Amino acid sequence: MSAVGRCDLGKVRKQNEDSIYISVDTKLRYFIVADGMGGHNAGEIASQSAIEYFNEYIRDHGDISDGGDVLDTFVEALSYSNLKIYEMSQSDPAYSGMGTTFSAAALYDGKLYCVHIGDSRIYIYDKKGLRQITRDHSFVMEMVRMGKLTVEEARVHPKRNMITKAVGIEKSMPADTFIQPVGEDSIILLCSDGLPSMVADRDIEKILKKRAGLDKKADMLVELANKNGGYDNISVILADRRVDKQ
Repeated sequence: MSAVGRCDLGKVRKQNEDSIYISVDTKLRYFIVADGMGGHNAGEIASQSAIEYFNEYIRDHGDISDGGDVLDTFVEALSYSNLKIYEMSQSDPAYSGMGTTFSAAALYDGKLYCVHIGDSRIYIYDKKGLRQITRDHSFVMEMVRMGKLTVEEARVHPKRNMITKAVGIEKSMPADTFIQPVGEDSIILLCSDGLPSMVADRDIEKILKKRAGLDKKADMLVELANKNGGYDNISVILADRRVDKQ
């Protein structure tokens, strides 16, 4: 399986508060997108630190022998990371109120094991098309679920960046967890909200459908988000179970 990542500033923001991670361990391949928030550079520190603490826990406790171990370890690692970010925010006024979204996915034995907090997203693209498998923890998507906004209205709503859950804002923050079968013809997409807020799912699907390598597809996604405004940082990870078709 091949994987590529992009973490782009966008056209408007002055600093990049997104962070991404692609593991190099061939036994457990996993991927993370985190989108930080907070004053000054606290958002950038939150997203980077959340990934570092998560990986620290995996290194120290990640003796993976079956699928159950994967999800349990992910939950424990994110809980550890959340507590560390919370302690950072309490110990230094410059970090007060900082937090980050966090979406992690591990491919193990044909299944995708995921933990998720915030409004970054995980998608699967296959012969059935593109489908989002995470649920946004955001104000506008709560409105969509209540039938008060359409998905298209939510994409351009002035409060679209307001999230309802984040790593580090409370001492304990439960994550969404799920296991999803992944076929050998699948592409896994993780992204910060800077992509779907600028590019509709149908247009993401069109790019993933193209006969091009992962690098090209990742570049095209970022380029289209910037072409459509690039109002936020744009992070993309693509992981393909197939041999790339150039």
